[in-house]
Amino acid sequence: MFSILIVDDNADLVELFSVVLTRNGYKTCSAVSGEECLKLLKISTPDLILLDIMMDPMDGWETLTGIRSDRMSQSLPVIMVTGKQPTWDDVRSHMTEIDDYIVKPLTVSALTGLVNGFFSHKQVVDEEIALAKASGADESTLNEYRIIRRSLAVGIKMKSIIGQREEKTETALDILKERLTSLQRQYRITESY
Repeated sequence: MFSILIVDDNADLVELFSVVLTRNGYKTCSAVSGEECLKLLKISTPDLILLDIMMDPMDGWETLTGIRSDRMSQSLPVIMVTGKQPTWDDVRSHMTEIDDYIVKPLTVSALTGLVNGFFSHKQVVDEEIALAKASGADESTLNEYRIIRRSLAVGIKMKSIIGQREEKTETALDILKERLTSLQRQYRITESY
């Protein structure tokens, strides 16, 4: 059973997310602030964090910085959940740090689809990592592979939410795709993004 930490300063939304995810077979815990989230991560390690951006006094991006700066939590997957549309600056600044980005309001099916999709995608990436490791990839290369897969998935998703092109971001995504393809060929992994 996967565990999910829900971080949002709207207690009603936290309760709704918790009920929906529990009914779908997930174990949940919650925090109503960034500070509480960081304290919980000192004693608990969830499989996924759903993190709201618009919180006070510590917003979601500041909370994410705290998560990534702690050795114990730096590799935990984080999905940003917010009512705010992403900007190109958000894409460039955070696509290596987050695992997905979804805009509220969410339907029950969108929430369960998001979480189920995350764990399905994670399984695929874990299998690719196992193949690369069996083919001789060192830990540094495996880490690079994980980051590229995360960045591409998030960059492509955020690009689709924004719905317009931006040359700098397109170029960055193309470079990541080329490097991913090179690693996949080198370690005999079926090419996919």
